[in-house]
Amino acid sequence: MLSASRVSVSLGGRKVVDDVAVSAFAGEVLGVIGPNGSGKTTLARVLAGLLKPDSGEVSLGGQSIHAMHPSKRARSIAYMPQSATQHPFTALETVLMGRYPHLGRFGLEGLSDREKAREAMASTGTEEFAARQLDTLSGGERQRVLLARTIAQQGEVMLLDEPTASLDLRHQLSTMEIVRREVAARNIAAVVILHDLSLAGRYCDRLMLMSEGRVSAAGRPDAVLTSVNLRTAFDVETIVEPDPVTGRPHVTLLGASSDSALGNRVGEGVTVHLVCGAGSGRDLMHQLASAGYTVTACVLGQGDTDYETASRLGLEFVPSGPFSPIDDAQDAAHRGLVARADYVVLCDMAIGHNNLRNLSAARGAAKLLTIDGRPTNDLDYTGGEGGKAREQLLKQAQKVSREDLLRTLARRKREAT
Repeated sequence: MLSASRVSVSLGGRKVVDDVAVSAFAGEVLGVIGPNGSGKTTLARVLAGLLKPDSGEVSLGGQSIHAMHPSKRARSIAYMPQSATQHPFTALETVLMGRYPHLGRFGLEGLSDREKAREAMASTGTEEFAARQLDTLSGGERQRVLLARTIAQQGEVMLLDEPTASLDLRHQLSTMEIVRREVAARNIAAVVILHDLSLAGRYCDRLMLMSEGRVSAAGRPDAVLTSVNLRTAFDVETIVEPDPVTGRPHVTLLGASSDSALGNRVGEGVTVHLVCGAGSGRDLMHQLASAGYTVTACVLGQGDTDYETASRLGLEFVPSGPFSPIDDAQDAAHRGLVARADYVVLCDMAIGHNNLRNLSAARGAAKLLTIDGRPTNDLDYTGGEGGKAREQLLKQAQKVSREDLLRTLARRKREAT
């Protein structure tokens, strides 16, 4: 429905949007993400027809939006800015402004317009603010009123610039639920600028990642929200995994890429082997791989959180069936990984009869570190055999906290050189 081709915009002598192409289709939510200053808001204003690009074209249904009469464009494209301008109007009057493009030159709102405004306020939970001046509302309350105005406008396209800004967690979710409901009910397109990457991954059908005025990645959320893409655009290290409830991409921030323990590839040339399971190695796999270490892992059963993480990251490990005991071939393969590793890290994993041989293999480590986490008694499900094996390993290992593991490895590497 809405498309832009080769759009470029310069402001103050700086090109803030550079040769951008984007399309938004009926029935979908397109999320636009990217760091501050990447050109998202400028692009939204261009798509809304509020700013004419230096070059390129924006069309709606095949017609240039800049050639449209402003009233027709306003009936077609409903734009929600980041924040409301100061004015003395009530919340209801503000929402009714969304109906102005549908009125005649000297027309007044009719019963139908007021009904649509009331319905929009009901859907956004802002009915109670109807008689209050907009200036007396909190930032989050004003955001919800602006969303109601955008809905009342009944455009074929909704352009929403950070609609969840200033909202608490509940209203962030409800706002995106409302957007999806509007898109589905009226078969319209929505373009939403978001800073919360997990929210974008959960609610958007497609994502467009902007960086320095250009599109650096576009497509399905799971293709755009990758650690590599986010490192390039935001200069941060992240964990991106399927949400356990929705299955959609969920982003966990680890830290800035400039952090010496994460971002400068201090681990290149060093292999770290993890003896883990049941999610005890999940975060370490991400952190170590992000820091440049070659990461391997022990025998992991299918369905285990660490199995899934290692598979997703492309790490070398020994796969096993779900809840299966370790056989001789798997044990031999695991011992080979231990022998190759510069460091072996024993995580605070649950110990059962099926993974006892992982502990036995760890005895062959040249340099053994152990995560100082849960006590052995809380981890042993073997009746004592596993706890005894773990305690023996602790005697030859250096204890480190999860938070200090990368710093310890980096310090050892510096000392060795």
